[in-house]
Amino acid sequence: MADKSQGKSTQRSRLAKTFLNRPIDQNSLFARLTVLNIIVGLGVSLLVTWLLVGFQFQGLMGRQNIPAYKIGDISDRDITAPHDFTVEDREATLQKEEETRKIVPAVFDLALTVNNGVEAELRSAFKDARRLLSEEKIRLGIPDSGQLRETQTRGLIRRLQEILPRFDQRDILEICLRHSFSLELEDQLVSLVQEAMKPPGLVLSRDVLFPHRQSGMILRNTITGQDEDVDDGSAIRDLSQARDVLRQNEYQLTVVSAVEKKQIISFLDGWIIPNVRYNQIETTALQQLAVQEVAPVLILFKRGRIVVRAGDEITAREVEVLEQLERLGRPRGRVGRFAGIFLMVSFFLIATWHYFAAYERPRERIHSNYLLFTVVLISTLFMAWLVYFVAGSLDVESLQDPLNFYFMAPVALGAILLVLLVNVEVSILYSLVFAVCVGLLTGEMGMVIYSLAGSLAAIYLMSHYRERTALIKGGIVLGLVNVLTVISLELYGGEEGVQWTAFLVQAGGGLLSGISSAMLASLMLPILESLFKITTDIRLLELSNLNNPILRRLAVEAPGTHHHSIMVGTLAEAAAEAIGANTLLVRVGAYYHDIGKLKTPEYYVENQIYASNKHEKLSASMSSLILANHVKDGLAMAEEIKLAQKVRDLIPQHHGTRLMTYFYQKAKEKAEEKGREVDETDFRYPGPKPQTKEAAILMIADQVEAAARTLQEPGPSQIRGLIRRLIQSTIQDRQFDECDITLKDLDRILRAFERVITGMHHHRIEYPGFDFNKQVEEEVPQSQRIQ
Repeated sequence: MADKSQGKSTQRSRLAKTFLNRPIDQNSLFARLTVLNIIVGLGVSLLVTWLLVGFQFQGLMGRQNIPAYKIGDISDRDITAPHDFTVEDREATLQKEEETRKIVPAVFDLALTVNNGVEAELRSAFKDARRLLSEEKIRLGIPDSGQLRETQTRGLIRRLQEILPRFDQRDILEICLRHSFSLELEDQLVSLVQEAMKPPGLVLSRDVLFPHRQSGMILRNTITGQDEDVDDGSAIRDLSQARDVLRQNEYQLTVVSAVEKKQIISFLDGWIIPNVRYNQIETTALQQLAVQEVAPVLILFKRGRIVVRAGDEITAREVEVLEQLERLGRPRGRVGRFAGIFLMVSFFLIATWHYFAAYERPRERIHSNYLLFTVVLISTLFMAWLVYFVAGSLDVESLQDPLNFYFMAPVALGAILLVLLVNVEVSILYSLVFAVCVGLLTGEMGMVIYSLAGSLAAIYLMSHYRERTALIKGGIVLGLVNVLTVISLELYGGEEGVQWTAFLVQAGGGLLSGISSAMLASLMLPILESLFKITTDIRLLELSNLNNPILRRLAVEAPGTHHHSIMVGTLAEAAAEAIGANTLLVRVGAYYHDIGKLKTPEYYVENQIYASNKHEKLSASMSSLILANHVKDGLAMAEEIKLAQKVRDLIPQHHGTRLMTYFYQKAKEKAEEKGREVDETDFRYPGPKPQTKEAAILMIADQVEAAARTLQEPGPSQIRGLIRRLIQSTIQDRQFDECDITLKDLDRILRAFERVITGMHHHRIEYPGFDFNKQVEEEVPQSQRIQ
């Protein structure tokens, strides 16, 4: 039963592991992501969000109860702002809205339809009068040019008064009849009325315009719908002014006598009608639109500021402030803020993952480098959070604003770590994400600029340093850059003059931030190197020290191998520089590539200076086994001395799966004598083949350095031919199938090797009086020879 239960548990564990490691989608944005990656990513997003939101609300979570005061109550305690927040000053906002209403232009309708109506009515009256007059003359047998007698006129006037109610004045009808209601008289009357009522029109009284003289007016044509701005309305006439215009233009009445003019002008006074009217509805609508654009007047309460003092009477404004504080402390508000920041953080983390998946190389480092990115982000955010929290808790009378101490946070730490552990591109991406997080954490745009400037400066400075002690020097320079950033921010925002005490604290914090960032990076760098198996240039420089114990052993116990390694390092470094590979890595790899020979140094020809070749007494298969074992022994020693992973990988890859040709041919000859066959795989190195350009360079350099020693007359053509044959042989053996080296790279490597080997085998002039090619015994007497 126990075995059966254990089997089920193992099966469930296997299924769970399979589910967690299942890719989400191979052909989308989430390529290479597994279920486990998604779970870890959500956890990271939640943790970062908690850091950001937790800082923002830590004051509200500090159990500060907000009393429910009413207007007129007396406060029994000091209430301070636990966090930067804003409150609308409702009274000031209403005042601002009222001021906005006062400057909105009033809308007046210019109804030109009134003008048209007056003209139409006047012309219609004249037309009807002419028709009636013509009928009356026909009835009486009077020609058109003839005049009616007085008795006939009285009857016609009565009939005209019936059909023309506006012509109620008998004297006006008599004047018009004397002129037979002529078209000329009609046109002159219409012209006088239109001139008095022409745009910009007229109002009943100027009292309608007076309230709007400051705000201005909009005159809206009701026919065309066009608006015309009117500054003060002085161009708009009132009724009395329009009537004055009639009298000023009475000279235009040319068909009547002077006495008749006065009577007609008095008659036309009744035809002048106001055509400009105040539009209350449209004016109110414009005012509402303008009020909607008015931004509320906000009062900023900085963290730590006293909102209500003990003993003060509570006013309406203070009630609003306390209600806002209470709303900020409600769980619903915190949940909304948490959700918003969580979405933003998740977006940045997903975008960062997509960058890693699309551009990061090598591919197998994507997950570990992304994990390193998130670890550094969380660590540096936590350190910044800690500094901000402590700064907010300080009680310094002259420095009540905690922002003065925010500049002490080691904001450039993450950028330093990532530029040394990964590369410049990832570090720049981190700097952008971290700066946004700092902005969310502090709510200060100045801190975003400070963080971004410090991080970018750190990337530039630290990417040039390759010694741990040099990090401190870079930290001092970084601190000075931070001080310059503080000065820039002060000059930009210091409208009320420089507050020297606060400025000095900020500048000192910036200097301290740079130095502390470098010091913390120096402490964290070895830990992260070990955890994520990353080899930095700083670590490589430490390994390149020839006084390291393992290299000292190599120099003493295997001097030939030691010298060979140094020469290979020189060759490999020149080749790496020629193709843009990591020069430091190949040189260090060359120093350690043969440390496995320390187990049995006497079995390698470069160390057999005064001894016979031990392989002469061994079978070819045993010799090949000894040679192959130096790779395994090298890996074991590398593990023992904790050699960096990148350097350790070069130990097996510098031989790849190449054939040990000498011993293979030796074994083949003996096998043919006995009629047997030899398995070629028994005489090949275990591999793997080179996986990087650096490993490929080291493989060629190892062969070239050894083979160049066999040249008896090493001229440039012989050296070039030797290198070319070795490269071609390695290509034919398919040793470069698993790395990204190109034929163009190989051609540059050939030229670099040729230059270095030619320099090694340079010629010297003979020393006068010495012939070093003769035996010493022939030149020096027996008694003077060095023993």
